[in-house]
Amino acid sequence: MNSHSTSDEKGAIIVPIPHSYVWLTEGYHDRPKLFKQYVAGYVQSIGYQLIEINGMNAICERR
Repeated sequence: MNSHSTSDEKGAIIVPIPHSYVWLTEGYHDRPKLFKQYVAGYVQSIGYQLIEINGMNAICERR
């Protein structure tokens, strides 16, 4: 497991989302979609699959 991630009571992996993704998506016409794409790519790069975004945390499962 990534050293910055934690697990919840259901076994889902909680990964903090880098704050840079907030300003990287600023001004984009469909910001929520782009933000989700960035987060999904980030968690995939560390071996997880995105389930949902909750605040500035990505709720994931192992791929």
